[in-house]
Amino acid sequence: MALELSKRYVKFNLQELIHAAINVSMEARYCTRILKCAEGLHNKAFVLTMDNGFEVLAKLPNPNAGPPHYTTASEVATRELLRDLFNVPVPRVLAWSSDAANNLVEAEYIIEEKAPGVRLGALWNQWPRELKLELIRQVVDIENILTTIPFPKHGCIYFKDDLRSLTGDAENLNIKSASTGALERFSIGPLVSTDLWTGTRGDMRLDRGPWLDPSEYTQALGRNELAWIKSAASPRMNYYRSIQDYELPEEGIALLTQYMHVAPHLVPPSMDGAAAANVLWHPDLHLDNVFVDPDTRQITRIVDWQSACVAPLFYQSGVPRMFRHPKPVREGWIVPERPENFDSLGEGEKNKIDDDLEGETIHKYYEAQVCKRAPRHWAVLQRKDIPVIRKPVWLTSGVWENRDLFFLRQSLISLAARWEELFPDDQPPCPIKFTEKDLELHSKEEENMNGVGQMLVLFRDQGILPVDGMVDPSDFEIAKQNCRKFKDIFIGLAKDDDERKLFAKLWPYQDPEK
Repeated sequence: MALELSKRYVKFNLQELIHAAINVSMEARYCTRILKCAEGLHNKAFVLTMDNGFEVLAKLPNPNAGPPHYTTASEVATRELLRDLFNVPVPRVLAWSSDAANNLVEAEYIIEEKAPGVRLGALWNQWPRELKLELIRQVVDIENILTTIPFPKHGCIYFKDDLRSLTGDAENLNIKSASTGALERFSIGPLVSTDLWTGTRGDMRLDRGPWLDPSEYTQALGRNELAWIKSAASPRMNYYRSIQDYELPEEGIALLTQYMHVAPHLVPPSMDGAAAANVLWHPDLHLDNVFVDPDTRQITRIVDWQSACVAPLFYQSGVPRMFRHPKPVREGWIVPERPENFDSLGEGEKNKIDDDLEGETIHKYYEAQVCKRAPRHWAVLQRKDIPVIRKPVWLTSGVWENRDLFFLRQSLISLAARWEELFPDDQPPCPIKFTEKDLELHSKEEENMNGVGQMLVLFRDQGILPVDGMVDPSDFEIAKQNCRKFKDIFIGLAKDDDERKLFAKLWPYQDPEK
């Protein structure tokens, strides 16, 4: 717990933060109230109310939000561009600093208008379906606007002056479909993705972009991770794979070498203009990132653009988390319906079916509206091969530290098995192969992971364990007690002593080593 808290610890001068907020609050004289918002993953946030009734939001990034300077500078520039160029409703930035060492607050900060309206997450489950469908149409229209202006490179948005001070260079943004005046302050620079900057990576000369060509991007991620593993990874235990033998950095290097063989192919076809277009996209659109007017039900603001980047739509496209059904969705333009025996079922089962049908309907309606209202996005979203092709790319950065070797291997095995189907036109034979031993070890690891996964899903569905392991600090001790209790239950399912030892090691919520 101490390690996780350290990643979120920010020292700052509260009085100076208040003073900075007063200075941008419409002739306010003093602050009458300061309210700390619920702790987020990557930021501290406060709502400050002034003597004239004006309210602002002050946000300070945690150490785990991304690289110092870059993350805040890019977020502010991105939001300014979204307002100026796309007319997307994002909160207006009133004051900011990305230089913690040289401002009075002693931390990076953004002071912005308090978003008008209500978080959609507070209303969504109360709304009838008709209102939800109207909201989906609004989101699709905003996403469609974002596809109308392609950018020349893949990277993050910065103000030219900031990027020049950070990297020594800042190129002009030359986009035919946009007015020169709207873009003259902006440039494209390196990504701020935490997987490219955390720990010792921050001191390494990694290729973080920007990139002109998608194959430069896919290969850069592989080279970056290879360099990090060679310099920083050490042997460790992976109990899903073996209870006796270490998992070696050499295994990660071998797998990434396989990735590098296919990396040039994990790109949008050069002739596919929609998939290859570099577009600005929201990094994680969920219900609490959208504010709406509770009376008109219109979107008032879309928040949390931290780490947003410009990238080929090939890598950005997908059903947003706020509309995505967590279970398999039926193919084709069909309306999900109740089963024929619905009336004979118990109330609990009926409610579960209705919840699943509602989730699937929302998912399908989003796809239908993209098809109808956002043709460029639909040209990419409808392709079932793209998730298979891009998945290894998504998994490569931080693959060792994130313990994602299994998932990268799985994605490459799937890619190799479907190579001729995925790349039917004038492509060379699949450049990677997996031996029978490779597949056997992977299958054993998969069996262990699936067994633990099914047990955790059961516990989480019953509200016994938290999703993603995250709990409110006030509930931490109770969560620890539940964890120990259900770890004992899990271990009790073992058939013998060897399996009990294995199950004890496989339990994902382990006490930290002393």
